[in-house]
Amino acid sequence: MNKHPAGHFETVMERFVSAFSGLAFLMGVLLVIPLTLWLAWAHRSTVAESVVQTLFCLSFAWALVSMLQAQRGLRRLSSFERMRIFSGPRPEDPDELYAWKWAWQFLYAVVAGLLSMIAIPITAWLSGK
Repeated sequence: MNKHPAGHFETVMERFVSAFSGLAFLMGVLLVIPLTLWLAWAHRSTVAESVVQTLFCLSFAWALVSMLQAQRGLRRLSSFERMRIFSGPRPEDPDELYAWKWAWQFLYAVVAGLLSMIAIPITAWLSGK
């Protein structure tokens, strides 16, 4: 006698991911980014390192905003549309297109963050540290 609704697991996971994303956004915006910027500029050894760390913070903020917007767009879609959105070409439906664009923005932000993370030790090495 299985009395679980068909979408119960999806609903629970959707709420969990929504809460976790909101918490990650708040922690990032209120704690991680200001603390990193303060450490970059208050204890800086070179301007180049501080600029690269600032670019990292900007890409991190970009990733946080795009993550929330992509999640917002995906909530509007059914589970079939969610799976289809990433496996095909650019969607025509406005709701799918919204989620698709923000998901790509998230991926671009992750790449920008990775590049700035690679640039941090390179600038330290070039400055002679």
